[in-house]
Amino acid sequence: MRYDVVIIGGAFSGAAAALLLRRELPSLSILIVEAKESFDRKVGEATTEVSGCFLTKRLALTNHLLHHHIAKQGLRMWFTSPERPAFEDCVEIGANYQVKLPSYQVDREVLDLHVLDLARTAGAELWRPAKLVSATSASSDAANGTAGANASHTLEIRVGEETRRVECRWLLDASGRASFLARKRGSLKGLTEHPTNAMWARLRGVRDWDGHDVRSAFPKYAGRVHTSRTAATNHLTGYGWWCWIIPLKGGDTSVGLVYDSRLYSPPSEGRIGERLLSHVRAHPIGREIFRDAEVIEGDQKAYSALPYYAEEIAGEGWQIIGDAAGFLDPLYSQGLDYCSWTVSLAVDRIARESRGESVDFSALNARFRESLLGWFRALYKDKYYYLGDAELMTAAFLMDIGLFFFGPVREVIANPSTGFNDLPFTGPADRQVCRLMSFYNRRLATLARERQEFGCYGKWAPRPSETLAGFEPNNSVWKLVLRGARLWGRAEWRNARLRAGKRATPEPSPLLPIAPASPASA
Repeated sequence: MRYDVVIIGGAFSGAAAALLLRRELPSLSILIVEAKESFDRKVGEATTEVSGCFLTKRLALTNHLLHHHIAKQGLRMWFTSPERPAFEDCVEIGANYQVKLPSYQVDREVLDLHVLDLARTAGAELWRPAKLVSATSASSDAANGTAGANASHTLEIRVGEETRRVECRWLLDASGRASFLARKRGSLKGLTEHPTNAMWARLRGVRDWDGHDVRSAFPKYAGRVHTSRTAATNHLTGYGWWCWIIPLKGGDTSVGLVYDSRLYSPPSEGRIGERLLSHVRAHPIGREIFRDAEVIEGDQKAYSALPYYAEEIAGEGWQIIGDAAGFLDPLYSQGLDYCSWTVSLAVDRIARESRGESVDFSALNARFRESLLGWFRALYKDKYYYLGDAELMTAAFLMDIGLFFFGPVREVIANPSTGFNDLPFTGPADRQVCRLMSFYNRRLATLARERQEFGCYGKWAPRPSETLAGFEPNNSVWKLVLRGARLWGRAEWRNARLRAGKRATPEPSPLLPIAPASPASA
């Protein structure tokens, strides 16, 4: 049996690649091999404006998203400290008005199945449940020097009790965290300098952030913003950890905890859902919102060692897409962003080779590593040191989001058909922005460590509520970047005063300890 393209994995990335290939290159035969008979309930997931553009403009899923998922009202973060122990005293940062670009709170089980059905309707063949047993490749590259012109793969796939032999020209790995090809090639790497773990569950009975009982009990909270807090992705934060709260269509809520194992250890007693509830109820916001919440049995999971990446994502006749290519951190909801970019790169590469063009795989792999690792250094490296400090994290939030809108969001909004082929942080100007972001991220982490040492972590906040009018991919975002830079400068000034105060107080010499005065001499 021979196909032009075989895709291992039928969830979002694999199904999206099949759908785009059938739409844009309908002469190609596509086979999707999906191991599971039915998708299980995955973690509730929020999209950014980048993946929102991919879903609506590239895949044309607006109608499905509006009927089966929730229109997201931005990202909202909540901070507490000993100085702000009450619900209404918690500092929040987030949108003040309705968002201007589409993004969504998606139920991945529902979304994945819908995209897979569309791919089948478009002409892709699906084997399910089916398991890839072995894969061998052969290429005439050494003989004729043509990149991918005659590359082929021979696969053995078990479907029920039957083992089928399949040949294909292109093999796409969309196997998710299983990362079939990267593991087979020995190119899968962990990011040990970012030791984060996660646990999550689905809950029912979570209080409505915009409901009458909450608004009437906390009138100051009610009057601060004009958009829906319930429809936002709400994050609770603390030193070394953060929690996501994502509403899902039908009333369930996805709740998860991500933590840096160097800095924080979650409650250890009970099942995952019980541990999560114990954790979130320790936060003033969580105590109110999750007061009557119950864990849904069977929807509780945990992952250790979250970040990883493939050093190579493309070669003769094969390419890795979606989570199989790598994953960094869910803080800014960018998992589907890299799914969008890697799927688009694979579709573009197959289209080019179908026209007889050559592809420089070493350059493509280098761009992917530069983009992913640059993203990590700019946004996530040591960020958990300052996640729970309202002043430091607000400064980072404003600069991070402003530069994200001016760069990646602007590029894909301007041209959805080709903009997803440009990986972020790989152009000349992008590299300079990456260096700037990496620098202020390092500085804010350093300031947070100092504040921990001085005992004033989380003490200062920019204002009770840092609300934003909204984001657009134009020059207006520079106002937000400058606003964040001013907060960063203020934080540097505060820490400089803390260091000066410490130096002004002489410390006892370790060789000549100063003994307390005796009562007689006093």
